[in-house]
Amino acid sequence: MYVNLNRLLYHILVLAVFFGIWSCATPMAPTGGPQDKAGPVVENTIPESGTVNFEGRTFEFYFDEFVNRSNVLNAITVEPDLGISYDISWKRKMMSIEFEDDFPDSTTVIIKLGTDITDTRNNKMSKPVTLAISTGDEIDSGQITGRIRLAETGESAPDKKVLLYRQPFDLTKRATYQAQTDTGGVFNFSYLSEGTYKALIVDDRNRNKIWDRENESAYPFYEESIQLPKSGSDILDVVYTAQPDTIKPILQGVGLFSQNRMRLRFSENITTQKDVRFTITDSLENNYTTAYPLYISEEEPFVLFAQSKDPLLENNSYKIDPSGVTDNAGNVPPEDLFEFTGTSQEDTTQQRIIGRDLEADLLVNDSLTIVYAAPIFEPEIVDSLVVIEGDIDFDDWPEIMVQNNRLIIGPQENWIEGVDYQFLAWNPMTQRRQLFEPNIWDSTEYGEIDIQILDADSTHQHVVSLKGPSGREIKKIEFNRQQTITDLPPVKYTITVFRDENKDGKWNRGQADPYQSPEKYYIQQNLNVQSGFTSEVQITFN
Repeated sequence: MYVNLNRLLYHILVLAVFFGIWSCATPMAPTGGPQDKAGPVVENTIPESGTVNFEGRTFEFYFDEFVNRSNVLNAITVEPDLGISYDISWKRKMMSIEFEDDFPDSTTVIIKLGTDITDTRNNKMSKPVTLAISTGDEIDSGQITGRIRLAETGESAPDKKVLLYRQPFDLTKRATYQAQTDTGGVFNFSYLSEGTYKALIVDDRNRNKIWDRENESAYPFYEESIQLPKSGSDILDVVYTAQPDTIKPILQGVGLFSQNRMRLRFSENITTQKDVRFTITDSLENNYTTAYPLYISEEEPFVLFAQSKDPLLENNSYKIDPSGVTDNAGNVPPEDLFEFTGTSQEDTTQQRIIGRDLEADLLVNDSLTIVYAAPIFEPEIVDSLVVIEGDIDFDDWPEIMVQNNRLIIGPQENWIEGVDYQFLAWNPMTQRRQLFEPNIWDSTEYGEIDIQILDADSTHQHVVSLKGPSGREIKKIEFNRQQTITDLPPVKYTITVFRDENKDGKWNRGQADPYQSPEKYYIQQNLNVQSGFTSEVQITFN
């Protein structure tokens, strides 16, 4: 049998290239079986963390599964920054880091793997990994730990970057150390030498351990600096963080469905202040008329329908001031007026029920408000209303008020306790009555919350915000040491309390440079209020 040697060599070369490419790519784990939701784990390292008198240049990390190699490089941190380059190589589940030069004598070197490392199914590591060695006889063993929580919910804040500077502090340069919070919001700096340190939460987007003041936010902890003795440890108080929303809602367009009906489209979801009126000026910027909100679109929460009191005439130029609108973070639109042109379009809006104003339970003296698509002029909307009080039907309920496009139905003094109420409101679009059955709490079912600040003195002012199950703020109260919130339906609430140091009514997250400590903050979700009982909340800030 004869063999074509050229063809044989060709096939061998192709196979060699194939296996070479395959060995450089990220190996894939076998498919099938239960869904993998756990991130990779480092099972062991060579050398072990804590090794002293280390003379090598190579570090090996052994993972329990195949790792996505494309995002590993940006997740590696070497501290302190010695300016020594290194190369990364792989052997299946083992990653090797080899440095080009020797480390200085008597130096503690820390290699960290951040939680951005994922497996081949994009599951992240649950916590950072730290490998520390010393080229001398002893290894630094100081430690600083802390926890970061989300101000909105009180839940742990994972993947937050904390930069640690060693005195003398220069916040314009690279931080000495960097840590990342794990899934529990906990961060840890270990193997630290004695000295004075400053910690900052920094949105280090480019991962260079430098606070870019122009593009990155930074917030301090309650302590301006930490004095760490040799082999000492310090635990920082839990600090709360919130991603600041400073973007203003911008009015992007005004559409006219008629000479009076307007559609205002904003750049983000919005809400309106109570009883707001928008000023509309003419081409000479003289006050022409006002417009009032009708409702915000449920399908498009960035769209507000409004009604002009006077007609906006065709070919005439107008400007509207959107003051009174805010986004969900409380930001107001820019002061610029938005210009638009009137129309001759006749109003073809179909009058109909939009829904309830504020989907929430009612107290014994609350009114039920039903929102319609357009101002209410049709007498049948009022005349057709039926209120069912227990077993009695009322078609002449006395406490009815029309306010623009809202039908407001109030109690006769109070809703009768122990009696169920049903409301049948006329919907002109369907030519039928629509049923509303709000839950009305009896006063005998009310509970209360008693808040005590145990470490407050006579100079401290606090603010408490209480939100109901829907997330809507029910009450906001300023107080000193103790406050009882009464007349609360027996449901679960979210309570936030902060020490208002500057007495501006807003929680201040602090300032990194020049340093200003954050205002003390507390949040508790799912605070259960029971009928006839007082739920006690005792807080110690210091």
